[in-house]
Amino acid sequence: MPSQLVIQKLLYNFKSECRAECRAGMPSQLVIKNYCTTLSPNVELNVELECRASSSFKNKHTTLFANAEMNVELECRASSTFKKHCTTLSSNVVLNVELECRASSTFKNYSTTLYPNVELNVELECRASSSLKNYCTTLSPNVELNVELECRASSSLKNYCTTLSPNVELNVELECRASSSFKNKHTTLFANAELNVELECRASSTFKKHCTTLSSNVVLNVELECRASSTFENKHTTLYANAELNVELECRASSTFENKHTTLYANAELNVELECRASSTFKKYCSTLSPNVELNVELECRASSTFENSIQYYMRMPN
Repeated sequence: MPSQLVIQKLLYNFKSECRAECRAGMPSQLVIKNYCTTLSPNVELNVELECRASSSFKNKHTTLFANAEMNVELECRASSTFKKHCTTLSSNVVLNVELECRASSTFKNYSTTLYPNVELNVELECRASSSLKNYCTTLSPNVELNVELECRASSSLKNYCTTLSPNVELNVELECRASSSFKNKHTTLFANAELNVELECRASSTFKKHCTTLSSNVVLNVELECRASSTFENKHTTLYANAELNVELECRASSTFENKHTTLYANAELNVELECRASSTFKKYCSTLSPNVELNVELECRASSTFENSIQYYMRMPN
């Protein structure tokens, strides 16, 4: 006599076959074209797949995964508008189901490789499916921020050949805030990306940043570049270590004074006063300041209105 287990197995197979035959109907009654189809062990779900998809979907060369429930949803929901050619679903089929179905209407999913964090790729692909062409884009490990970058920038920013620095949060802000008026080509971001973000965005509207080298104290350079962006052309200018004073010098003198080939001395505070106070009426050619700059400041400024100081050298006489 067969064992109880064998009897249950035979009964189960019989019920499954009966259910499959009954629910699938006779071949003459339905229009199922079953070509090259591999059915998974869960026959009930394959029955659902074949019957529900029989009206409009041609199921050719499709390999069903172990989680057939999700494949059923994928095949049936996509059967009306989506042509599924050569698509490989990753192991997390649940999220791929959402991706394929939500994108079936407007998005052509060709040769797309999904990353391990499929949840975020789903959001990226679907939200960007309407207006963004995602060609040759490499997502960095922090995919959450790349998702925001791609989607928020999809309307006005063409993201070609852009390398994101490790601090992606700040690059996201940079790209998105600058996407409307700033062309970010061949720009190298410095380690302190926060300040570069502020510099690029605040200067994007009026300032052309050509061949400018930022010194290590980027905070002050940010102020210099932005405050001077409207009226001052900063070309071939070397900033000194005491950038605070150079900032004041450049900005305060930017409106009326042409600062070309000027060498600032160690005591920059006094040079700042000299340059700015003399910038309006005094032409400073080839002047060498003596070590006691305080006295030169007074001399230059008091003489600035009526006196032209050309190639004159002042020296403090010993007491």
